[in-house]
Amino acid sequence: MYYTSTNEQDLIDYNDLVNQGENYNGTTLRWANVIKHYDQDLWAIMKHPSYDAELDTIETLEGWYEPIEI
Repeated sequence: MYYTSTNEQDLIDYNDLVNQGENYNGTTLRWANVIKHYDQDLWAIMKHPSYDAELDTIETLEGWYEPIEI
């Protein structure tokens, strides 16, 4: 599951919340990367099972990456 927002900072703040709560340091410095939708002003981050936020959710990132033509 992923949180989504039209405001990238919302997801950066969520990542910071998880980082502080989990006290990541050493080789792990952050929970997850914020991912930009390839053609929309929309961002996503993986939801941590222990931290909730008042953000929209989606199950997968299907359709988020630019299609590859073979």
